[in-house]
Amino acid sequence: NVIMSLDEIQLWMFITFSAALILGIYKVYILFNTPVEGMDPQTQYTQLQDQIISIIKENNTGDLDADTLFNTMNRLEILKEDDFKNFNRNRFNQLIQQLFCRYGVNSLEQLIRHIHHAD
Repeated sequence: NVIMSLDEIQLWMFITFSAALILGIYKVYILFNTPVEGMDPQTQYTQLQDQIISIIKENNTGDLDADTLFNTMNRLEILKEDDFKNFNRNRFNQLIQQLFCRYGVNSLEQLIRHIHHAD
């Protein structure tokens, strides 16, 4: 029978804790420093915003609302690519809000007017 003293138990516990801590820190470092596959998110947002702007420019009927714009976006060929597989209503709303900030407007109607008058 091997009986370990309290100091030896504490030493082994400290070594085990230190090894687990080092492994955990390494895993977190790798997780946050590994580039994600696919397109850069900012590039993706820019392309989607450009698509929204082009749809607004092409629509001259004046009956464009958020639902119609979202449905038109969903029918685009570009959204069938794997890079845009996560496009949903929430992402669409984020894009619209970013466009509101970019053009200094507060509503979709103001955004449409601003884009049409910018031409």
